[in-house]
Amino acid sequence: MASRFQAVALVASPTYPNAISWSNENLVAVASGHLVTILNPAMPSGPKGLITIPTSKPFSFGVIERKDLLSGCMLPICLSRDIRPCVRSISWSPLGLAPNSGCLLAVCTTEGVVKVYHSPFREFSSEWVEVLDVSEMLHSYFEKIRYGESDSDIPFLEYNDDMPISKLLIRIKDKRQNLLEYHKHPSISAQQYASRSAMLSSLVVSWSPMFHGDTSSKGCSILAIGGKSGNISFWRVHEPQCYSITQRSKPPGALLIGLIQAHDSWITAISWSKFDSQLLLSTGSSDGSVKIWRGYTDDLAKSTEDGDAAFSLLKDVIKVGLGPTSVLSLIVPEASPQKILLAVGKGSGSLQVWIYDTLIHKFDGIAPLSGHDQIVTGLAWAYDGHCLYSCSQDNSLNSWIIKGDSLHRVSLPPNILGVKTFTDVPNVSDACFGIAVSPANLVVAVVRSFDVNLLNPMYEARSQKAAVEFFWIGGQNLGILKDEESDDENFPGFPNMDLVNFGQNILWSLNQYENLHKPLVLWDMIAALSAFKDSQPNYVEQILVKWLISNLKFEWGPPEIILPRVNTHLSNLTSRQLHLLNVMNRHVLLRETELDNNNGEQDLKFWIKILEMSEKELRERLVGCSFSATVKGYNGNLHPVGLAQMKSWVANNERVVKDYVKLLASKVKKIEKRYVGEEECSYCSSSVPFEDTEVGFCKVENHKLARCAVSMVVCPLTPLWFCVSCKRWVSNFAPESLFKLTKYPPTVDFEKRSLTFQNGEILLKPLCPFCGVLLQRLQPEFLLSTTSV
Repeated sequence: MASRFQAVALVASPTYPNAISWSNENLVAVASGHLVTILNPAMPSGPKGLITIPTSKPFSFGVIERKDLLSGCMLPICLSRDIRPCVRSISWSPLGLAPNSGCLLAVCTTEGVVKVYHSPFREFSSEWVEVLDVSEMLHSYFEKIRYGESDSDIPFLEYNDDMPISKLLIRIKDKRQNLLEYHKHPSISAQQYASRSAMLSSLVVSWSPMFHGDTSSKGCSILAIGGKSGNISFWRVHEPQCYSITQRSKPPGALLIGLIQAHDSWITAISWSKFDSQLLLSTGSSDGSVKIWRGYTDDLAKSTEDGDAAFSLLKDVIKVGLGPTSVLSLIVPEASPQKILLAVGKGSGSLQVWIYDTLIHKFDGIAPLSGHDQIVTGLAWAYDGHCLYSCSQDNSLNSWIIKGDSLHRVSLPPNILGVKTFTDVPNVSDACFGIAVSPANLVVAVVRSFDVNLLNPMYEARSQKAAVEFFWIGGQNLGILKDEESDDENFPGFPNMDLVNFGQNILWSLNQYENLHKPLVLWDMIAALSAFKDSQPNYVEQILVKWLISNLKFEWGPPEIILPRVNTHLSNLTSRQLHLLNVMNRHVLLRETELDNNNGEQDLKFWIKILEMSEKELRERLVGCSFSATVKGYNGNLHPVGLAQMKSWVANNERVVKDYVKLLASKVKKIEKRYVGEEECSYCSSSVPFEDTEVGFCKVENHKLARCAVSMVVCPLTPLWFCVSCKRWVSNFAPESLFKLTKYPPTVDFEKRSLTFQNGEILLKPLCPFCGVLLQRLQPEFLLSTTSV
């Protein structure tokens, strides 16, 4: 029986489907009533971020006669009695669109207003910062095009050419005044009012995956907004020119690149996925129809508002059907990129999956299932499309696996890792309003409302309206294991098959991070391995040794045989694999609590040495990539940072540094002779000799100064980028080529002295060179912060 392993209470209850979303920064946003609550799943009872939804000023687009208020098209507007606006839809952007390289959060309210927010990393506040009012921009666009209406719809005074010139001039003046009055408070029909209101009433928001155009190095994402009119507007947002945690950068700009009339009724669901050089968009409507659209990334990167949004209909999946479409989930599996999987949830509680084979251009639909008794409120794919999770307003949470031409319901895996300590959260839920899967696919989070009649009216009912619950799914049996993989060693105290499933799923997650576009967010993996480490340390070591054997192409052997060989083969690992190894080593096998335990030092000596050698390997790659960027990018205007310190490091480690790095150092010495490497103390201005890569000490007062993890220069006293994994500080970003390396050294033609190294441009995203995780500004303990590990 599946049971939650942690939960956190909410002060307001959700009301609409898809009320929860998990970001690539490892933050969970929940749409709960008039609030958006943002929490860190690594610290569910810790500080939270908030977005309080204010009452917005109504858009001014016309007035109607009092008698028209009783028209049929006006009844939904006249009968609306929302006292306070609530959150209807939320969506996280991809990583890299916020000024600090984080995610933006789009929020749509019941008033039809869409705004975009980013974290208050400079403001030291719990309230998130508004950066875009997309609805106001949409209103301005419709005003510019007069809502698509012809000039004949605007009331003007009539005149003819036979009038005397004096009267004609008066009539022209009256016409101009009438035109101004029309645009200020136009008198329109009830049908016009209802149509304009529907155009500006947004219902659902969704960000696309990040993509690049054919000529642009800057990534961008598209925010799709569906409204009551059946239209979907598309807003392109680019990455900032540079990232900063101190300076107030220009707010992200959103450009309207087009609209499509997707459906004839309300847009109720939108889901994106990426397929090769195309973006796929699935849309659902209140009339039950579902469609899939496609747009080519090169066209989308160049589109303007005068274009057609570069989207074309790929498939009319479901015609007008029984019951509205409540939720959609679209995925293109990485293991089977020729297939497109679309899950459709209905207001009737039914569930259907469609599979499109792009090779033979064939759509196959799995027969609809009565998956739930009430409206489906959440759908989420996991494990690259092998498993589907659904939830409903009937409070049920189900998992499904596709086998052949049918969808099979399977039980959620039991919580074999135990329950973490969390504040008392009552277990009296009566409805589920959304589901989200963690970045490593080992945890699902659901948001549930409480039955107020079962709460204590004095101590619970006032402050606890709903809860976010977290479930382990790492032990999910996907039915894809090989027979020989089920013969693993039996570990006392745990069901053998659950351990096998968990181990295989963790290995699958580790392999997924080979995709450099997938940010390193390993909180759920580290939490699971740490829990196993307390009771079954041999099991954890076995998983990581299996992973090392697979990547180093070793023959199978016990850990005591494999681990001593790893240090001499680290150069054969990719930089991403080294980052994974460092994080797993530091936060699972070499946790601080265990390093203090003298009984475990003998068993951990191999892992301690691996961490030391892995960081040395990454340091050498970092220095080599910085030298290569200097050699390839030198144009007389480039002023690289830390070259003197890097050359000193190479000289100090000459016996162990590879010949390739020595070659680069000699080339840099020829073109950068002016760098002498004398630094000054930030406190007393005395000199700081280079003696260590992590810290420096001035000669006079012996002040201890942190050094930048990338450039090894003394860090300034201004706020710095911080790595939550290795606790290092960074003032200069690492070259992009460091994170792309597949082995080291790269190919070098020593005879021609020609370097065939990859692109050496400086990376704009702040990533730790030793852990690969996103850097951030260190926040006070009383404020929300991200925890990728």
